Amino acid sequence: MERDRIIRVSDNLRKEIANFIQTSDLRDSAGFISINHVETSRDLSKAKVYFSTINSDLSEKDLEKFLNENSWKIRKSLSNLLPIKKVPELRFFYDSHIENVRKIDSLFDNLD
Repeated sequence: MERDRIIRVSDNLRKEIANFIQTSDLRDSAGFISINHVETSRDLSKAKVYFSTINSDLSEKDLEKFLNENSWKIRKSLSNLLPIKKVPELRFFYDSHIENVRKIDSLFDNLD
């Protein structure tokens, strides 16, 4: 039962964070950001947010730093949207999984 709640909260966080980033002034600075996955701790106090980007002017590290510096804005917005008492502390991490898949695909293409 507890695990189901964590999954629901993580899913809601993912949707609302993505929506906030795409509709706020953060979008102008960060470009197109996709929120891939959110891992929420068991006590719902912390959440790791994994993201990827397309055509951003900032490097992955700079974008990660930018989002972590502005996580308080996202938390403030989420506190008005989500039906939970306390919004988890958000930590953003660049998700390189998609790039790794593209590299592997290109290696397979080169084998032919």
